[in-house]
Amino acid sequence: MEKVINLGITHVGELILESIDTPGLIKCLEVSKAWKELAENVLIKRWKGKMFEACQNGETKVVQLLLERCNFEESGWNSTDENGATPLMWACFNGHKDVVKLLLDSNIELNARSNYGDTALMWACQNGHKDVVQLLLDYSDSNMDDFLDWGYIIDVNATNYYGWTAFMAACCNGHNDVVKLLLNHSDPNVDLNVRNNQGYTAFMYACFNGHKDVVQLL
Repeated sequence: MEKVINLGITHVGELILESIDTPGLIKCLEVSKAWKELAENVLIKRWKGKMFEACQNGETKVVQLLLERCNFEESGWNSTDENGATPLMWACFNGHKDVVKLLLDSNIELNARSNYGDTALMWACQNGHKDVVQLLLDYSDSNMDDFLDWGYIIDVNATNYYGWTAFMAACCNGHNDVVKLLLNHSDPNVDLNVRNNQGYTAFMYACFNGHKDVVQLL
């Protein structure tokens, strides 16, 4: 391969690499500078416009390349699925911390909502991804002092169309560490007494489901 590259026949090298799957191409990035350039070109062609899928699957290097090498439209940064969920929301849902950090470093909006009113924070809390929740809260807090646009300051008390909050989801599923994080968040404070459309609170759900540690915290 190096001989092909050194001869300047880069298109031939790319054709050869196109038969390699994405994990294999990512390994090629570490071989040499020439291999890295070719592998990156192939990855960009393969994933251009597929930011949503890359975030959902936790393809950290792919997401980084799309953010660095593609414009807003080419990257698919603002794409959504059939339910209106964003790339950030799916990265949070699946706990892909490194992908979430890349998106946050690119100043992506925190409060985008799915067709059901869900947010990225709700999905991270629902599945107990403590590190992701911490990232979201820290990013929001860092923007608070600068009085940036509301889209970069997280709404911890946002409700979806069923009246559920992120805090309620964490309590209902017994994610003790996530509940602690939210309780310690001070600006704004988490509203403990929000009731969903059925009239239930986070405390009620923790009791219903027998989450003793969460009940003690509350």
